[in-house]
Amino acid sequence: MPTQAELHAQLRRAASAIESRDLALALLSRTQSRRYLDDCLRALTSEKLQATLEDRHRPPLREKFLGWHEDPRRDKAGLLRESVTRLLVAIGNPADADIYQLGIETYYLQPVDDVAQNLRAAALAGLAALDPPLACLYATRFLGEPHTSVFNCEPALTALEVLVAAGQRLPLYQFLLRDGAAMAQTARGELTGKALESLGQDFPPRLYARLMAQYTALDQPTASMGIINWVINGRQRTLYQKLEALILATRDDDLRRYGLVMMAAARDDELSERLLQLAKRARRGQAPLFIEALEICQHREREAALALLRRRL
Repeated sequence: MPTQAELHAQLRRAASAIESRDLALALLSRTQSRRYLDDCLRALTSEKLQATLEDRHRPPLREKFLGWHEDPRRDKAGLLRESVTRLLVAIGNPADADIYQLGIETYYLQPVDDVAQNLRAAALAGLAALDPPLACLYATRFLGEPHTSVFNCEPALTALEVLVAAGQRLPLYQFLLRDGAAMAQTARGELTGKALESLGQDFPPRLYARLMAQYTALDQPTASMGIINWVINGRQRTLYQKLEALILATRDDDLRRYGLVMMAAARDDELSERLLQLAKRARRGQAPLFIEALEICQHREREAALALLRRRL
C-alpha cells in the first residue's frame, strides 16, 4: 500500500480527472495532514473533478465531515467541512440532510467574530434542495443574525436567496424594517440592497415608499442600489419622483452615476424624460455624470442636452 506521501506525489502527477479524483479520495480517507487535506479538497472542488463525483464517493466525505464535527480542533474555522459540504451538495443525495443540518448549526468564535459563516451558507444551500420548508426556517433566522460576514454577507445572503426561491418574502420585509439599516451601516450593505431589490414586484408601492424614505436618509450606496433596481426594473412609476430625490440627494458620486445610467438604460420614455430634465438643471460639477448617462439614452432631445452639458465643463 502506498504511503500518504506517495499518494500525494501521484495526485500531483495525475494525468486525468478520474485518476485525480480517485487519488484525492484515497488520500483524503487516510490522512490527517492539513497540507494533504487542503490539496485533496482543492483538487476535488475543481470544476472538472467535481463533475465526476457520484454517490459511491460519499462515504469518505461523510466520514471526514463527521470526524471534524466530533473533534472541531482539527477544523477550527470550518473550512474543511465547508469544502466537503459543497462536494456533497454537488452529488445531491437526500441522505446527506443530516450533514447539512450539522453544518447549519456550526459556529466558531475566534476569538470573538464567527468564522464559520461560509460553512453555514453551503449547508443551507444543500438543505434547501432537500427540505425547502426547514431551510426557510433556518434562512429566516440567518437573515438578521449578528454573525453575518462583513466580507461576503454570508450566510444571510444565501438565506435571502433561499427565501426568494421559495416565494417567502415576508421575512425580507421584516429584516428591512428591523435589521437592514444596522447591516448597511456595518459594511453589509450588499445584503440590505439585495433585500430591497428582492421584495417582488407585487409589493405595495406605498409601503415601499416608506422603506425608500428610511434608506434614502441613510444614504448607504450598496443598499440604495437595491432601491434603484427595484423601482426601475419593475417600472414603479408612482415612485419615480422619489427615485429622482434619492439620486440627487446622495453624497456618493458612484451611486449617483449608477442611478442615472440605470435611468438611461431602462429605455423607458418617462425615465428618459426625467433624466433629460435633470440634466438640464445639473450643476457644473455633476455634468460629467449626466453626460455619461445621456450618451446611452435614446431621448430625441439627447444631443441638444449633451451640447448644453459640455458647454458647462
